Amino acid sequence: MEITNILNPEKDQQPQLSDVDFQAAEGSFKQPTAAEVSVLTFWKLRYARSREQELTNEFARLLNRGSPLE
Repeated sequence: MEITNILNPEKDQQPQLSDVDFQAAEGSFKQPTAAEVSVLTFWKLRYARSREQELTNEFARLLNRGSPLE
């Protein structure tokens, strides 16, 4: 049984990808090196810690907004 999309018939007419297309796509992917992963991880962690500190400060500010200390 074939299922077709009656709402958008143009989608059913998409060209089929050949094995050559898949091989070309696979060949263009470069596995990241350990150094590249390390640098990316360092910056992502640095950003996450910075964002965490910003949110902690904002939360503390909101908690203290009604206190007599401010």
